[in-house]
Amino acid sequence: MASDAIAVPAPVDDKMEEIYNDTGFFGHPRGLAVLGTGNLFNSIAWASFNAIFIYYLYSPFSKGLGFTQGEAASIIAAQGVATSVLNMVGSWLADRVFGMRTALVLGNITKAIGFALVAIPDFTLEQGRICMFLGLIFLSVQLMGQSNNSLTAQLYRKSDDAKRDAAFTFHNIFNSVGGLLAPIIVGNISMLNYHIGFAIAGVAALAYSLTILLFSHRCFGELGRKPVKPLPPAGLRKVALISAVSIAIVAIAMAVSIVAGVMTFDNLLSVISTAGILIPLAFFFKLFTSKDISKKERRVFKPMGKLLTIQVYQAVIWAVTGPATLIYMDQYLNRDFMGFTFAPATFVSITAVFALIFNPIATYLWTATKTGASIRSLSKMALSYALGSVTLFVIPLTVTLATGKINPLWYILTMVVDTFTGAVGGPAGTSLIAKMAPKSYDTQIQTAFGQCTTIGNGIGMVVFMFATTAQQQIALFPWLGVGTILIGLYLRYDQKNLEAAIA
Repeated sequence: MASDAIAVPAPVDDKMEEIYNDTGFFGHPRGLAVLGTGNLFNSIAWASFNAIFIYYLYSPFSKGLGFTQGEAASIIAAQGVATSVLNMVGSWLADRVFGMRTALVLGNITKAIGFALVAIPDFTLEQGRICMFLGLIFLSVQLMGQSNNSLTAQLYRKSDDAKRDAAFTFHNIFNSVGGLLAPIIVGNISMLNYHIGFAIAGVAALAYSLTILLFSHRCFGELGRKPVKPLPPAGLRKVALISAVSIAIVAIAMAVSIVAGVMTFDNLLSVISTAGILIPLAFFFKLFTSKDISKKERRVFKPMGKLLTIQVYQAVIWAVTGPATLIYMDQYLNRDFMGFTFAPATFVSITAVFALIFNPIATYLWTATKTGASIRSLSKMALSYALGSVTLFVIPLTVTLATGKINPLWYILTMVVDTFTGAVGGPAGTSLIAKMAPKSYDTQIQTAFGQCTTIGNGIGMVVFMFATTAQQQIALFPWLGVGTILIGLYLRYDQKNLEAAIA
C-alpha cells in the first residue's frame, strides 16, 4: 500500500553533498558549466570593449573622442577605480539583499545598458563624450560584485583545494575563448566603426544574464538563490533611503561644481584616484574588524593581508602597463602583413591563444597527476611572479633599440611567458582567498581581493599625472619587473609560515 506521508525536503547538507559529488562537467559540478558560460559571455563583452576603447578615446573626432593618450589612460584607470569601488556595494548587495544569482542577472542587465550608451553614434563631440561618460557610470554599477567567484568556490568542499584551483583554471579557459574571438572580430570592425563593437559587447552582457536566469536552478538548487545573510525589512528600507539620498547628493554636488567651473577634468581624476585608494582601505578596516567573524576565522587575516598586499602590487602593474601596452601595439608594432594592416586589438587575441593552450595543461596537471596535485598553491604563485617579469623587461628593451616599427614576434614571445605564468599562478591566488574567506562574508572577501585592483588603479592614476605619454609609462616597466621578482622570491622563502597560518 502506498504511503500517504508527505515527502520531507532533504536537509540542506544533503543537497550540498549532491552538488559536491556532481561530476557532470568534466569531473566537476554542472554549476561550473553555467558559471563558466557566463564568464565566456562576460569575457566577450569586456574583451570587445577593452580592445577598442582606448583607441576610441584618443582617435580624432568624428571617428573617436579626441582625448590625448595620457587622458585616455587616465579615463581607463578611473573607470577601473569606479567599477572596483562599486564592486564592494555589489558584493554587499549580493550577500545581504539579492542573493548571488539575482545579482548576476541584474548586474549584467545594467552592464548591457552601459555598453549600449557608448554604442550610440557621435553626432557631435560633446554628445559623444556625454554618452561615453554616462555609459561608464552604468558599467561601473557592479550589482553582481564577485558573485561568480563566490558561487564557484561554494561548489566545492573547503578541503578540496586541487579541484577548486582547477575550477578557476576552467574559468580562465572560458575567458580565453572570449578573449580570443572578440578582439580579432571587434578590433577589425572598429577600424571602420567603433560603435558596432560596443553594441556587440552589450549583446554579450545580455547573454550572460540569460544564461544565469535560465540554467542556474537545475544546477545550483537553492545555492546562491537567497542572500547569505539577509537584511530584515526595516534594514532594506533604510538601505533604499540611504542609497536614494546619497545618489541625489552626489548628483547635485557634481552639477553645481561643473556649473561653477570647479569640477574640471583634472580635478575629477584627482578625486577619483584619491577615492580609489582611501575607500578600499576603509572597506578592509570595516571588514577585518567585524564582530561577526569568529576568532578561529580571524586567524587567517595575517596571511590574507600579505596576499592582498601582493595583489595590490600586481594591480599597479596592470594599471600602468595595460594602457601603455595597448598603445605600444598601435604605435610601435609592425601590423602590416601581405598588404593588409591588422587592427592593433588583433594582438590581444594572441594572449588568448596561448591561454587556451596552457590553461588546459595546467588543469590536467593540478587534478590528474600526482605530482601536479602535490604542488602547493603558494608554490604556483611564487613561480608565476618570478617568471612573469619577462614582459616588463622585453617591451621597454624593444622600444629603446628600435629604429623603425618593431617585429611583433618580440611581443608574441612575451605573451608566451605571460600566459604560461598566468595559467600556473593566476587561479591559485583566487582559490586561496576563497578558501580563507569566512562563510558569511564569502562574496565580500572575494570583493576585498578585487579591491586590490581599485587601489592599483588609484595609484596608476597618480602615475599617469607624471608619466603622461606611453613612452614614459613603458620606461617604468623594468622597475616594476624587479619588484615582481622579489615577490616571487619572498613567497618561496616564507611559504611554510604562510601555509601553516592558512591551514
